Amino acid sequence: MFVVHGLTALAPVSVERWTVFHFAFIPAAWFIDAWPLWSLAISPLTYAFLHGGLLHLAMNGVMLAVMGQVLERKLGMLSFFSVFAVGAIGGAVVHALIGGSPEVPLVGASAGVGALYGAGLVLHGRGISLGPNTRLLLALTGFFVVTNLLGLVLPLFGNVAYVAHLGGFITGIFSTAWLVKPRSTRLP
Repeated sequence: MFVVHGLTALAPVSVERWTVFHFAFIPAAWFIDAWPLWSLAISPLTYAFLHGGLLHLAMNGVMLAVMGQVLERKLGMLSFFSVFAVGAIGGAVVHALIGGSPEVPLVGASAGVGALYGAGLVLHGRGISLGPNTRLLLALTGFFVVTNLLGLVLPLFGNVAYVAHLGGFITGIFSTAWLVKPRSTRLP
């Protein structure tokens, strides 16, 4: 994410625009006949690697690092990335169905990160230890959910895709509950 952001920031404005148009998720693009099919196919995932600025990137990077360091060890690399990817795609779908303006590009890893929070909740519910910081991780999960639910009713920041975040969280719960077989065993 940091490399993509750096390259995009250093690129000419025309390249940056082209990148956003083709790799960000834009629901309205599905109704434009001339829109490239390859872009429509990959943008429900690739938008998660684009960010709207350094603060946006830093926030997602920190959240990803916090949950990522624990969940990658518990799930394994392939399942970890799968949960993140399915969460990003789920967030894009929910955003397209009930989210914001269909013409505004959706960018950011928050739906994928939300899926990881959902995965952590499922693992904890199965009795799988998330490590010495379990309480902190559960508190951050609660904070993520409450903040996004409040954002739906009291949108303090108009450019935040609260619906996509929650869509990713819910997708993470379901995908982990149904698909993921964690590495760790249950606690005694």
